[in-house]
Amino acid sequence: MTEVLFVAYFVVLLATLVFKTPIVKGPWLFLLRAFFPNWKFFHAVGHVPQLFARAAVRTQTGDTVWSEWGLIYPRRTRRWHHLLHNPDTNLGLAQQNLVDHFWADLYDLPEGADPRGLVTYAMVSRLAQQVLRAQHPDMRQYQFELRMVLSDRTHVVDTQVMMTAPVATC
Repeated sequence: MTEVLFVAYFVVLLATLVFKTPIVKGPWLFLLRAFFPNWKFFHAVGHVPQLFARAAVRTQTGDTVWSEWGLIYPRRTRRWHHLLHNPDTNLGLAQQNLVDHFWADLYDLPEGADPRGLVTYAMVSRLAQQVLRAQHPDMRQYQFELRMVLSDRTHVVDTQVMMTAPVATC
């Protein structure tokens, strides 16, 4: 009996590798994606999608000054009490999951298509606006970009800009 189960396991494993399943798409399905993490990061080691943003602030002289590009999802510090209650890190993981889904949607987008029609684009734009608003309360405009970052344990090795959003007003 054990041999039959062992062979059946490898037959199912081989079948999943050989037969391609269709990609299920639809606007109603997007609502269910929030419950499942994006597992595409297991497919390959390499560049990781990261969200950067900057804000435009009007000075007292009336000039507009742009801030430096900043990472939206910096690593959260861990504490021992986070084993029981950890909403800040859970929110950060959900935000990074959104960025991963946005990267996957951009990757699947046909050549020359406008990404502003994506639901994930609107959600990422809103995320960037909220984070920048907390840092710059008098923000007038903002801009974000999705970068593919390759890093090792100590520093960033390579960065490629995948998409830069147009300047948006608040």
